[in-house]
Amino acid sequence: MVLEKLGRSLDAAIRKIRRLPKIDKDVINALIQELQRSLLSSDVKVELVYEMTENIRKEAMNTQLQKESPSRRRDFIIKLVHDELIRLLGGKPAPIRIKSGKKNVILLVGIQGSGKTTTIAKLAKFYKSKGYKVATLTTDTWRPGAYEQLVQLSEQVGVKCYGNPNEKNAIKIAIQETKRAINDGNDIIIADTAGRHKEEKELMKEMAIIEQKLKPNEIILVIDGTLGQQAFNQAEAFAQTTKLGSIIVTKLDGTAKGGGALSACAASNVGIRFIGVGEKIDDFEEFESSKFVGSLLGIPDIESLVQKVQEAEVDIDSDVVKRMVHGKFTLDDLYLQLKSIKKVGKFRQILSMMGGGNIPDALKEDAEANLAKWEVVLNSMTQDEKDNPKIIKKTRKRRIAIGSGTDYSIINKMLDQFSQMKKFMKRFLQMQKKGKSMPGMPGGKAAADFMKKLGKF
Repeated sequence: MVLEKLGRSLDAAIRKIRRLPKIDKDVINALIQELQRSLLSSDVKVELVYEMTENIRKEAMNTQLQKESPSRRRDFIIKLVHDELIRLLGGKPAPIRIKSGKKNVILLVGIQGSGKTTTIAKLAKFYKSKGYKVATLTTDTWRPGAYEQLVQLSEQVGVKCYGNPNEKNAIKIAIQETKRAINDGNDIIIADTAGRHKEEKELMKEMAIIEQKLKPNEIILVIDGTLGQQAFNQAEAFAQTTKLGSIIVTKLDGTAKGGGALSACAASNVGIRFIGVGEKIDDFEEFESSKFVGSLLGIPDIESLVQKVQEAEVDIDSDVVKRMVHGKFTLDDLYLQLKSIKKVGKFRQILSMMGGGNIPDALKEDAEANLAKWEVVLNSMTQDEKDNPKIIKKTRKRRIAIGSGTDYSIINKMLDQFSQMKKFMKRFLQMQKKGKSMPGMPGGKAAADFMKKLGKF
């Protein structure tokens, strides 16, 4: 999950509040301190953290509720945190400015190295999948190979790239090539600009002129998710030079803290539209602030998960799902289901939507990576061993290790993950029977509907 460390901290803070019998001044102050630590460690700008937490403190201390009770007070404080995070992310998402039946221009801006060129290809694929005829355009005359890179990426997603590597005037390229792309019948032209820093006055001026000449439907700022607190000043400079409509945050995979993206939203007063979660073209997601904040606070986004499963047309065996939910599945069942779910995206992203904070780390980190190793190990097992892994003791492990050519640690890890998943599903079933939900997991009808959509049982 994006901002995973921040999410764990916020989730822990919220769960702590839910367990307390009384919400008083000390509890609120402790929550404020935890929020401040969490946000600052995620690279959110200091001034923004202070402003946000003081808003929460003031409202939490001074607001009187009708029919006051500890549960109402807890819910009120959680909503305050939710609303302030939404405000930090730019409030309500900006409306989509693409108009069907008309020619649309999207202009991407940002500093060099933010990933604009790759993002253009991702964005082109996104709009192409919506039925638009899309073209890309580069006006970058500064970076060597910029035109060739965008041509190559555009070919990967099946769209035409426009530009003129022999022309050194970016404004001329922008005007002439945009006209050519429009005359060729393209619905959306996504234009790249040279990467520039807020101190590069001439480049910033050039960008403003390109905006004036192209009159784009939307200008999107591309922000590097690893930029940290510098993101605020960069976003502020671009917002002062151009009329920004939204933000795309890149490089939110790996070790990115991501808090700079929150600062960028506050500085530019616009929201995040998309996020890039990897280097591949498909590592690109629409961003909805309310659902994102819900995930940070331990409120899973089941509907998006269901939608992703449906879009990927994952082939899920209903009998297998039924056995898994009831904790009666085999090693074969678990392997086949993980292999199917792999089509939807990285397994830990799927688990995070289900409330992954409560699922063992081994499952989140290793399940997808170990699928190929699992297959080799399973091929060296007897059917009895697959159906009842409890019988796999030392001598059987030795035979399986020799037969599969794998290390004991691989076999032990697979059996451990199987055991943990079985316990998890059993706890989940018990809670659902009681009409409750596990911490961080949806309960009642939401969970039942989700399981029905997956397995139709």
